[in-house]
Amino acid sequence: MRMMDAEFGSTTFVVVDVEMRRQPGGLVPAAVAALALSGADFQPLWRVHQEIREELHSSWKTPRPPRLPHELPEGSAGLALREIERHVTAQPHRIVAALGLIEASLLHTERAACPRLASLTRWDAVELARTACPGVEGGFEDLARYLGVRLPPGPRPATQEAWAVAQVFRHAVERGAAAGRWSTFAQLEEIAGTAAKPVEEKFLAPPTVQGSLFG
Repeated sequence: MRMMDAEFGSTTFVVVDVEMRRQPGGLVPAAVAALALSGADFQPLWRVHQEIREELHSSWKTPRPPRLPHELPEGSAGLALREIERHVTAQPHRIVAALGLIEASLLHTERAACPRLASLTRWDAVELARTACPGVEGGFEDLARYLGVRLPPGPRPATQEAWAVAQVFRHAVERGAAAGRWSTFAQLEEIAGTAAKPVEEKFLAPPTVQGSLFG
């Protein structure tokens, strides 16, 4: 992308959405989707969609010892996130989400299964869009309409929501760059980035590998 710097262009942006379902006691994750975009031209690089069939209680967000991959049942959230993790290669990555609080919580809970993914800094597409569109009231849907993104009628499954967030992210970055609000990766990181909670070293790859993944 010509309006942004080389660091932005060399980064892969992984748009993640967790779809929720209601069960007795509250909402639990039902599916997770990821859509990776090239920072150079916003072209899609890969997609993942995984159903979560594990019976989870409404306390899924409460701290508990992380489960290692061999301890995870089929259809679990950890294995779903591990499938996304397989695509996170040596190129620098950032997670993109709409607000992203649910995604961050689930990633940290399942960090033993997806330590690289759980270690990535998260960018909030909503915060970027608000900064790119000053004066626009409302939330994600209102910002999407203002940016010219046509959303499928909701509620949207995880794959459609990841696509929608990716479009809002792209349009917000392009609009802000065209208006002179930013031109560098570092500026966007400061506006919308949130560092992940630390992942224990025992779950991570050796330091030499980590440096190339998260640079």
